[in-house]
Amino acid sequence: MTVVVITPPEPVVTFEEVAKHLADVPAEDREYVEALTAAATAWIDGPAGTLRRAIGIQMLEARGWWGCGQFRLPYPPAIQIVSVSYADADGGRHDADPSTYQLDGNEIVVSRGASWVSRPDHRIRYWTGYGKQDEADPEKWINAAPPPIKVAIMMLVAQWYNTRENVITGTITSTMPFAVDALLQPFRVYR
Repeated sequence: MTVVVITPPEPVVTFEEVAKHLADVPAEDREYVEALTAAATAWIDGPAGTLRRAIGIQMLEARGWWGCGQFRLPYPPAIQIVSVSYADADGGRHDADPSTYQLDGNEIVVSRGASWVSRPDHRIRYWTGYGKQDEADPEKWINAAPPPIKVAIMMLVAQWYNTRENVITGTITSTMPFAVDALLQPFRVYR
């Protein structure tokens, strides 16, 4: 199964939140801090991230074949199924009837007798990440990343902002600050 990002996530931590965490950010460093924030987020978020879960709200597409009536979607937490499609014998794509599947937690459950499930090429598009529906616009999702993840991102940005070299001579070095690892550990998905 391969997974591709269809709609990338919006930032989970704003510049204002990071600037408050850093306490003093000159105006000319805004672009640099935003780049560090994007890098720290990308390091943990989504298909390329180390947590193996979606943090920011994003649309993913899982491609492959599962051939059974139940399939766990990668990169939880799943929010909503957008579509399920399959390829016919000639390679043409068809949408599966939405009444033949449903989202149950992080799993897609297929109704008994759904013939499309036996096809060898499936594509499942789904929204995933930490979010809640906007009360004013139910079609819109609002970022709701857990505070420990947001703090871990801000701590990484602070470390990278204050230490701009990859190695410091004459001090102890480590691959990742313990506090960041401790904050992220409960959210890590193991396979």
